[in-house]
Amino acid sequence: MKNIFKFYLPAFALVMSLVACGGEKSTSLEDELGDPSLRVNSKKQAKMLDDLIQSIPSPVEMNTVIKSTGAAFNANIMHKTSQVDKYTTNYDQAFNVGVYTADMGYINVYDKTMYSLACISAIKKLSDAIQVGQFFDFEALQRLSKNSNNVDSLQYISINSFNKMDAYLRSQNRGELSVLIVSGAWLEGLHVATQTMKAKSNDELREKIGEQKIVLESLMKILNMCDQIPHFKKIISGYDKLNEVFKKVEIKYIQGEPVTKIIDGQMVIEDSSTSEIIMSDGQLKEITELTEKVRSELLK
Repeated sequence: MKNIFKFYLPAFALVMSLVACGGEKSTSLEDELGDPSLRVNSKKQAKMLDDLIQSIPSPVEMNTVIKSTGAAFNANIMHKTSQVDKYTTNYDQAFNVGVYTADMGYINVYDKTMYSLACISAIKKLSDAIQVGQFFDFEALQRLSKNSNNVDSLQYISINSFNKMDAYLRSQNRGELSVLIVSGAWLEGLHVATQTMKAKSNDELREKIGEQKIVLESLMKILNMCDQIPHFKKIISGYDKLNEVFKKVEIKYIQGEPVTKIIDGQMVIEDSSTSEIIMSDGQLKEITELTEKVRSELLK
């Protein structure tokens, strides 16, 4: 699977760039996050989070498949940016940074820059609320978003900002907020994919949805490490329900022989193994409906 950072590009990079401190006016970050011993701070937990991020396939890949189905862009399946003001805790803000970032990925792959400004504004509001907006050049993003020819520049700025945000976040030992961002981005990406599948059935997109079984299994491992943090309980409950449904999806692995290639003068060994996703129409329908339900509950 490809690196998640290459997957969400402007979207996921924007997400990770906004996660460090802030929250309700009446509470400090320390008060809201509670007991430091409950945070995702240990070397073992950090390694698991790194492994999780590396295991998630690129959202760019998913969104490219979505666009290749021929389905029209549908702004109605994205999270409403008008809802941003109701998210007042660090946990809700971090989760929804992930959600809006996933929507940015969907917007960018369709070159619908007219929707980028509202999405960027929502992410800016959340990032300012958690006091990391200073790391991101939102003025440049807004300027570039006005022209669909600037997608590459948007990607560059987003990735560069992500690197700064990621370094800052890890230096602050606040990995649980990273978990929330990744969780929000993953759920929204699945929602966009399943809703597109309803509108335009496609075998490749169907396979990508089925592959999320593997991603969710990894995500549940890191989420369960945060089960003592009250805010995570509702997320874990919803994702656990999705996990139970995904368990019905069967993935068959077909072992292939290693293939040696010469790329740029260097020998590279590639794995030719393949996989087959076995998912019935009923299982797909169940995943689609439950994804919509869990998302609605978490975005209230």
